[in-house]
Amino acid sequence: MSEGTEKVRYGRAQKFRLSARGAEAATSYGLMIEAAKGGTGRAQFDAARAQWGAPLGLVAEDGLFLVEFSGGERTIAEAMRNLEGCGTPPKEVKAAVERLLKLGMLEPLPAAPPPPAPPPRRYW
Repeated sequence: MSEGTEKVRYGRAQKFRLSARGAEAATSYGLMIEAAKGGTGRAQFDAARAQWGAPLGLVAEDGLFLVEFSGGERTIAEAMRNLEGCGTPPKEVKAAVERLLKLGMLEPLPAAPPPPAPPPRRYW
């Protein structure tokens, strides 16, 4: 990273959601998947994913992460748990979240306000 770019860190409880741009990309990914089902094999599917992502600045695997976050607000840990069955390592999920944030596909949700302080205890 260059000296001017500082890596932003988020807490474990930080939730993310798709931005409007991310929602459009997820929708177009779903349409591409439907169109690719009529294809003849994995090579054609991989080519369709690459062709889908290139104009958006996305890598082919980003469609999986967009679909995950289209299901609602998620923390990175929740996304990792949900994607375990796909064989996606945690490091890859974190890298994808950073990439999607940088591209404006994901947005962090504002932090919830802290709970009100309990009333002081009175001893008398």
